[in-house]
Amino acid sequence: MFSQFPHPLVRSHIDNVLDLYVGMSQCMFETAHRLSALNLQLGRELIAEAGARTERVLTSQGAGQFGSALIAQFTPGSQALVNYQRGVAEAMSRCQAVITQTAADRMPAVRRSATAMADDLLQEASRQTAQAAEQLARFQPGSQLRH
Repeated sequence: MFSQFPHPLVRSHIDNVLDLYVGMSQCMFETAHRLSALNLQLGRELIAEAGARTERVLTSQGAGQFGSALIAQFTPGSQALVNYQRGVAEAMSRCQAVITQTAADRMPAVRRSATAMADDLLQEASRQTAQAAEQLARFQPGSQLRH
């Protein structure tokens, strides 16, 4: 089977599998890039919010305004977190859709090349088995082995 290396069917299958993995890897890379951008954006927005809240605490006049500003400093519910969660959900959803589409587009070729490679291996194995049985029969003249 391997008169040439790599055999054309093996090479075709490897090319198809690599094409599938490259398509999926590109999606993963783009998603990681998007998530990194979201993390940076979240960090900037949280720092800006913390700065604004701290400024309100420092510039507050009177105990009531000071208390309100101080409580706001520790109150969750930041719009930055809501935006971040939405962005992460969108990035992951987009990645899942792209991976699904990539697999749907490229898996038939992977399946065909794997089947062709397996069929060729079976034919070669049958041919070699028959050849071995013939050689064995020649060395054992009384043998009933025939393929």
